[in-house]
Amino acid sequence: MAIFVSMLLLAIAALLWNLGRRNADEVMGVLEKIIAVVLLVISLCVGGLHQLLGFGLLIIALKLPRARINQAPLPAASNNEIFLPF
Repeated sequence: MAIFVSMLLLAIAALLWNLGRRNADEVMGVLEKIIAVVLLVISLCVGGLHQLLGFGLLIIALKLPRARINQAPLPAASNNEIFLPF
């Protein structure tokens, strides 16, 4: 039963996060995102789903592509920026 409640809270949190991203009113969008984060924290701390989600996120993080050396594009020589490259 606890896993069902956790899954329901996660679904509601995802819905609220998406609604907050699409909302034209910035204040309401931020409020929806805050409520989504609170629901996420409640479902992860109280529910029994936190270990499963933790391992799932760990697997996703380990499968992310690695950054290569000198992957950033070189700056154009003809721009008039005042910042110096390090």
